[in-house]
Amino acid sequence: METKEIIQNYWDYRSETYNTSVVEQSEEEKMLLTNILSSTMSNRNGLKVLDVGTGPGVLALIAAELGNNVTAVDLSEKMIEKARENALMRTLDIDFMQGDAEKLDFPDAHFDVVMNKYLLWTLPEPTKALMEWKRVLKDGGTIIAIDGDWHNEGLLSRTIRCINNAIKMLKKTKYTRVYNKHYDPLKSDLPLFSLKPERVIQHFKEAGFENVSVERMDKLFSSSRKSRKLLDVLNCSSPVYVIKALK
Repeated sequence: METKEIIQNYWDYRSETYNTSVVEQSEEEKMLLTNILSSTMSNRNGLKVLDVGTGPGVLALIAAELGNNVTAVDLSEKMIEKARENALMRTLDIDFMQGDAEKLDFPDAHFDVVMNKYLLWTLPEPTKALMEWKRVLKDGGTIIAIDGDWHNEGLLSRTIRCINNAIKMLKKTKYTRVYNKHYDPLKSDLPLFSLKPERVIQHFKEAGFENVSVERMDKLFSSSRKSRKLLDVLNCSSPVYVIKALK
């Protein structure tokens, strides 16, 4: 089975439970994400925005609420179905479609903003994806990527993951087992699987971006911890970054 097919199958499987990241999102977390998008867009609205790897539509929904024209794609058709349901519940008009972040079906210089959340780590060819995002961006357009070093091999991170996995086993959750089945064989094929700022910057530069900034977003999870369960707190042990670049 091809890498993309394995990834698609996993996120089709996870679509039902992963959708809770929208349903159970804390007000603090939503406000922080809203501020990130709004400030990066210079508080403008009416922009043409593309959310790649939209998942349940977390960023797409916020961008639409800010008054922008949003298109959202995801490799998983079932994730797209969940995102559509979330937009419908909020009476938001978003153009959702299945699509590959590394091979976009849009014309050149079409969007003002390309954004994504928790996508970079699972891309087989991040430089190729970034070149595509740059292609569909207008001159002066912006990329906003939010991601974390979820698979840090440091002692503390590995210890926390072991505790996390043990709790999941006690709770008889099968997600860890299914995740490992899908992603363990792919680790060496995903350049940003352990996402480090210097590696991210390297891929952006290889794609032709010069002005790239990487900022740690400790507040993102310190705020969301207030309303999340123990498993989620343990999952938040890794640094989270906001990466921005201009075309």
